[in-house]
Amino acid sequence: MASRFQALSHYSLVLFLLLVVPDACQAAAKTTLLKRKCEKYAAGTRHYYDFCMKTMQADRASATADARGLAAIAARIAATMAKATDDKILAALRDPATSPPRWRCLSACDTEYAVAARRLGLAAKVAAAAGKRARDVRELLSKAYGAPASCDTEFANAGQQGSPVSTADRRLDDVISMAISFLPLPPRGGVIDMLLGLNRYAELRIE
Repeated sequence: MASRFQALSHYSLVLFLLLVVPDACQAAAKTTLLKRKCEKYAAGTRHYYDFCMKTMQADRASATADARGLAAIAARIAATMAKATDDKILAALRDPATSPPRWRCLSACDTEYAVAARRLGLAAKVAAAAGKRARDVRELLSKAYGAPASCDTEFANAGQQGSPVSTADRRLDDVISMAISFLPLPPRGGVIDMLLGLNRYAELRIE
């Protein structure tokens, strides 16, 4: 009886290890992937690394996502951010107290953010879809970059004070940069094209 019980206990332990340990190891590996990707994005800057980890860990799926999955999550977060900023801009546009010059600036900002939100939403879907090229995702993300700066420029050129873009809103470009850095590297022949295409957002971030 004791031997039979020991045998059952042994088999139960083996079954537990077969079922649970691989999943645990896989989760650990994926978590390490997120850390590696955030380290790559941060390029040695602790502030950017902490921002990357905090932003991505807000979505539980980031713990088990592959590289494209991480890019999809970041793009989805960015799309939500762009939509929230655009909603704030739309509210200001509907305010009767908004002066005509300010209204024109807000309208231009609305266009920038509305387009960015659509592109980011599409980028998230394409990144998550099997068989789609990472290059297509990268192109969508690159085109969505720069909405905060464009909005600020509209106000500055019109001599208007009080851009609706807050400090938090300006993190949109950081999240887009994260999404781009998460994507698998393009084939060797496409590296130069990628660098040229992303030159705009790289220069803005350095500033």
